Amino acid sequence: MILAKAPEKYWNEPGILTKGGEIIAPIGKRAWILAGKTALSVAGEALLKSLDESGIVYEIQVYEGYCTLEDIDILAAAVQASASDVLIGIGGGKILDTIKAVGDKLSLPVVTVPTIAATCAAWSALSVSYTRQGTQTGGIILERSPKVVLSDTAILAAAPPRYIAAGIADTLVKWYEAAPNVGSGPSSIHARAGLATSKLALDILEELSIDAYLASGRGEVTDAISEVTNTIIFLAGQAGSLSSGRPQAYIAHAINNSLTKQHETHIRLHGEKVAFGLVVQLYLEGYSQTKIDNVARLLHALRQPLTLRELGFKDSFREKAALIANGVSLDEEAAAALPFKVNAELLEQAILNTDLTGQRIAEQEQNASRQVQAV
Repeated sequence: MILAKAPEKYWNEPGILTKGGEIIAPIGKRAWILAGKTALSVAGEALLKSLDESGIVYEIQVYEGYCTLEDIDILAAAVQASASDVLIGIGGGKILDTIKAVGDKLSLPVVTVPTIAATCAAWSALSVSYTRQGTQTGGIILERSPKVVLSDTAILAAAPPRYIAAGIADTLVKWYEAAPNVGSGPSSIHARAGLATSKLALDILEELSIDAYLASGRGEVTDAISEVTNTIIFLAGQAGSLSSGRPQAYIAHAINNSLTKQHETHIRLHGEKVAFGLVVQLYLEGYSQTKIDNVARLLHALRQPLTLRELGFKDSFREKAALIANGVSLDEEAAAALPFKVNAELLEQAILNTDLTGQRIAEQEQNASRQVQAV
């Protein structure tokens, strides 16, 4: 069995929200909108005007929390009371994951409006759930992806550079995580198709990620920003939309999940924690130091955290590394099928090696900067 889930329509272009009403009208006439406060301020005016012009009535709920099972139930009850027939999410991953889960629970169509390109949440048929304190509790596999994605590239380009950098990191990881899980033969065709898509994403990001990062924050839609935001939302989403329903062992994301259990790391975005996890995985796999340094330098140029201090920890780093390692949870069968060993001891050492690599690369950058200033 192969499961393929994707939106029916996806736009990634400047000003698309001015056409939102005419796109949404065939889907529903009573919209229930879940939005972050900042997201509503940057995307609300154009979209709401378009909804008004198309005769769509709407109710808005501003939401600032995590995607929790409790709040999904509460929000679903509010939607039912409103008699809405289409749901719209405006914001980042937590908002979009929450509205997707509500839509799945009520079997209502969902339109996602990402205002940052930090993940592929606008596309995916998955909602990541948390406690209200910010600890990740799991993933909710949804019956379907959002019906429509309205991605206004000008809004994504205007967001602080930190967000697109985190999205780049989260997408870079896809190929590295998928490759060790892919077998051969007819039963793995879905995984090989996803891996090929992930490789295309990797190639684009290795070429254009720095250009997109440096251009972001100004609202100018450069070719690099268009390519990179499409890669983060569309290619990463498409790669993850193909599955057989069997568990996989994704190391970098498992490390992220463990990190969310530590309150110190809540200052970091999902993609930033995954970036740290990627370098840990490279050490586990036995990549050459040259290759690890190349990946780490790209992540460092994107200002991703590569040390335990940058993740938010202030001291007791060896103890923290052990804590993170022991908090990593993987499906036993999937982990056993990996072409490299994974256990708490190896994870702890890989975490410490990543921390040392991050320190060394940061020090090398500082020394190079001093030399330039001295000339």
